[in-house]
Amino acid sequence: MQLPYYVAVPAFQTEDTGSDPFGPQRWNLVIRAFFDDSGKESDPSNRVVCIAGYLAAGETPWNILGDRWRQILLTHGISWLHMKDFMPDKDEYAALKWDWPKKKAVLEDFIGAIRAAGLIGFGVGIDVDAWRKIPKEITRKEGDAQQFCFARIMRMIVERMKVSAPRDFVSVHFDCDRNFTPARFQRFIGIRDRDPDAKLYLQSFTIADPRVYIPLQAADLLAWESRKDVLRRMGGFESREEYDSIFQILPDYFPTYISELWLESDIEEQILKPIREAQQAKQVPSEGE
Repeated sequence: MQLPYYVAVPAFQTEDTGSDPFGPQRWNLVIRAFFDDSGKESDPSNRVVCIAGYLAAGETPWNILGDRWRQILLTHGISWLHMKDFMPDKDEYAALKWDWPKKKAVLEDFIGAIRAAGLIGFGVGIDVDAWRKIPKEITRKEGDAQQFCFARIMRMIVERMKVSAPRDFVSVHFDCDRNFTPARFQRFIGIRDRDPDAKLYLQSFTIADPRVYIPLQAADLLAWESRKDVLRRMGGFESREEYDSIFQILPDYFPTYISELWLESDIEEQILKPIREAQQAKQVPSEGE
């Protein structure tokens, strides 16, 4: 089944078009973004939470990804790619008994499909231990680590749209996770309510089954590898080869991954310090008082 990866919709009515239904209209292209999570904040053993995924405009990138991805699944005899089960040989992967060289070769095939499609990657990771230490009055506003990462991802997309596609808007797709979806949707609405730019560019929030929506499987791979890479770097190890392969920048090609990593020092400098300074400024009496 061919999925409708893009759709053209009429732009908001302007004075130039009037109310004539047969008059000229501008049409916007919906840019699709697919994201997934890696690491749950509720698990005390998780040091890092990460949200990552891909953005692309038009039909061609997603069709390239879908066609190649399905062929890879068929070639290797698996129904989908789910890293949480694929790496430790769980569920359908248990019977395969693949060693690491075989798994690595399969992952390289999938990474090749991502690179061939020319997708733009986005990722945000956060040190959960550091986030747990910040005052409750801040977490009530910013949310938990997952919600914070989600808000940062949305901001990154809005900023990219303002520069590269100011006349278009985005449809955001996430995995249908019952633990995250309700709070995430509420935050999506809240971001739109508070930010006029977000309201303009973030027009659709969708949850989907990654077994059907193949781009979500690619997002799962990116989120998994991003989180593992952060953990390795925090432990003083080098990046894994397959991670480097995902983000290899081709000659004359736009960089394909935009990311943020929030460690304890970043949280202190960019969140806690400005809040303290603002509070101190309110307590200092002005001249004449």
